[in-house]
Amino acid sequence: MWIQNVSMSDIREGHHIDAGINSMLIQIVDPAYEFPTPKYQFRETHQFEFLDVEKDDNFPDECKCTDEQAQELVQLLQHALTERMNVIVHCHAGVCRSGAVAEVGVMLGFDDTEAFRSPNLLVKHKMMDALGWLYDDNEPHTINGIEFDSGLIIPKRNEEQLGDS
Repeated sequence: MWIQNVSMSDIREGHHIDAGINSMLIQIVDPAYEFPTPKYQFRETHQFEFLDVEKDDNFPDECKCTDEQAQELVQLLQHALTERMNVIVHCHAGVCRSGAVAEVGVMLGFDDTEAFRSPNLLVKHKMMDALGWLYDDNEPHTINGIEFDSGLIIPKRNEEQLGDS
C-alpha cells in the first residue's frame, strides 16, 4: 500500500499513480471552494475544508485544520492500512496540506511514492498529536525531509524520474 500527494488539477486530469479499485481519495480544499471531480473512480472519497495556514498565522481558528479534522484524517489512514488501500490525497497545489497527510501516512507504514512535498506543520503536528506521538514544536519546514542551512530548499532529485536529462 502506498500514499501519494497530488494537486487538484492532477485529480481532474488523472495525473497520478493508478490507485486501483481498492483505493481512497482524500480531498482538501479551501473553505467554500468546490471539490474537483476526479477523472478516475476510488472506492472511498473523503472531503475536508481548511486553509493552508500554520499555527501562528493570523487567521481565524475555524479556517485552520481542527483537532477533529486531524483525528478524522488519522482514522482514515488507519482504516486504509487495515483495508490495504492505496491512498491519493490532494490539496490545491499538492504540496503542503496533502504533503502533511502523506508524510504522516508514511510514518504509519504506507510506502512513500516520494512525491514533492513540503508539509504544513500545523496539519502534520495535529495528526501526530491525534496519534499520541511526540513532535518538535520548532521543527523546520522541509521539502521531502531535507532542510538546508542557507534557507534555500531544493527538492530531492529522483534519478528514475530524470531519465537521460
